[in-house]
Amino acid sequence: MIDTLKSFARTVPAPRNDPFYGLDRLYGPSLRTLERLTAHGDFRKYVFVLDGGGGLGGVARWLTLTYGCRVLVLDVLPRLLSTASRLTARARLTARVSAAAGSLEAIPVRDATFTQICSVAALHHVTNRRRALAELFRVLRPGSTLALHETVRGSESVPMIGGPWRHGTEAEYVAALTDVGFTTIESEDVTADRADGSAITRSVEDSLLRLLSERAPTDAEDWRQSDAALAEVASVVAGPEYRSVQFFARRPSV
Repeated sequence: MIDTLKSFARTVPAPRNDPFYGLDRLYGPSLRTLERLTAHGDFRKYVFVLDGGGGLGGVARWLTLTYGCRVLVLDVLPRLLSTASRLTARARLTARVSAAAGSLEAIPVRDATFTQICSVAALHHVTNRRRALAELFRVLRPGSTLALHETVRGSESVPMIGGPWRHGTEAEYVAALTDVGFTTIESEDVTADRADGSAITRSVEDSLLRLLSERAPTDAEDWRQSDAALAEVASVVAGPEYRSVQFFARRPSV
């Protein structure tokens, strides 16, 4: 992955706040969607942010490069976080971005640690959504805000995809946020901003797959199979029965 990025950077300079051309946010939201997600919060230099379910850390690095805040990436897969840490080091952001392995349903930090929480397309993978939201409430400082970006089913009659995908409805998210104690809850439909990745991102991904095929054919085949499965899910949630919604909520000051 790093060799692919090095090669690509020789001819196409990366954007300042997106040093890996979006390759570390595959199937994630566009930068415009991230800008909308963070516009409701107080993301700035002295803020400590939790990126819940952050995977390769693409959103975390974008937050740091855009707003200057410190970010902790939380994910259940240590191998992803290991790669995230290498990418963070390559971006020279190790002083601002760190990583920890753990579940959203049992976040391994003390109460009221974070001044902001940002989570993108992670809660539809947890087994117990209410438990995960209660944990996010616990680790958020009183008076601070939570920002979620999720794909939701249009109604309860829409069947779930199954497997690790457990998409809720907008009403279910709002009810769960209320139940665990969040207030000032707002939701915003951003389906119109939903778009495929940029042509540059797709080109970098193709280059990575070609290099992987040369050096590790078995891993390349695993990538193709995983990519095909994700593309199939992406085509379903891109349909009219699913919507992209951003949720904003606050933990009360007292």
